[in-house]
Amino acid sequence: MADASTLQSGPGRRLRTPAVLVALTCCLLVVLALGLGLGAVRVPAATLLNTLLGLDGPRQDFIVLGSRLPRTLLGALTGAALGLSGAIIQSLLRNPLASPKIVGINSGAAFAVLLCAFLLPDAAARLTPFAAAVGGVVAGSVVWLMAGRLALDAARLTLVGIAVGFVMEAGVEFLLVTQTGPEFSAPLVWLTGSLWGRGWTHLWSVAPALGGLMALALLMSFRLDLQYLGPQRAAALGVRLGLERGMLLVIGVLLAALSVGVVGVVGFIGLMAPHIAARLVGGRHRALLPTAALVGAILCAGADVAGRALMPPIEISAGILTALLGAPFFIWLLLTEGRRPGAPR
Repeated sequence: MADASTLQSGPGRRLRTPAVLVALTCCLLVVLALGLGLGAVRVPAATLLNTLLGLDGPRQDFIVLGSRLPRTLLGALTGAALGLSGAIIQSLLRNPLASPKIVGINSGAAFAVLLCAFLLPDAAARLTPFAAAVGGVVAGSVVWLMAGRLALDAARLTLVGIAVGFVMEAGVEFLLVTQTGPEFSAPLVWLTGSLWGRGWTHLWSVAPALGGLMALALLMSFRLDLQYLGPQRAAALGVRLGLERGMLLVIGVLLAALSVGVVGVVGFIGLMAPHIAARLVGGRHRALLPTAALVGAILCAGADVAGRALMPPIEISAGILTALLGAPFFIWLLLTEGRRPGAPR
């Protein structure tokens, strides 16, 4: 993602950052508006305004306020958290191809959800967000503890994350093959990364935590710049590498785990958003992190809107659409990253 050259942003790029943030905010508002109006039942603009502003005239309170508004806001919030998590993880691992999935978060969350459905079938639907968050945190913690004990560098830490993810995915496949009861229907929908059925309860269950973590990440953006200078130069500037790196990784893992816990496995947002943001505003994390959050919010909320609008009344999961977009994006990164000036060999 960011390298030494992109961290040295010039005055022109710094002046461009506010304009980019404003443009992305406007784009997000358009996506949110489309999310309220599009779906199996299309809501005209006049009816939408009447509903939102409480005006006289045709209204759709249940569809707009009760169903689509919390769902669309949740998609934007979790997308922002995933984009921010991806930016943090890529910077800490110094790997432009890293994402929350690379440290096993998605796979750990998926395994925990299916295990919960197997062990506690009567409470599986209610415990899905909690189980997913715990599974993601446990998987990320295993990777980090192994890295600390073995004193691994960033490249080997990435390989450990891939290995832990493979183990978790093997557990998912085992449960899917051996268990076919009706209690697995809800987790199967969740595995595709769908916001179907999400409402105000789901939004408020994660909004305070995600909001606090995102604010903390933005406050520590300068520390990420120092981390990216390398161990020797950062230590010379008084950076407590182990403590700060651990704090930032915990923030990144929790952002992804909580998001996956409530909306399911929506992949590739944590990979795409930081790269798009870096190309818009450069590599300084003070500008990169909020930009990545806005891009992630647009991607996730936009995928949910597109999934509802393409084939109504059938819904295509947001995770399926982000995978269709993210897979070629990942291949493009593989083909271009090695040719980029200053890329690691």
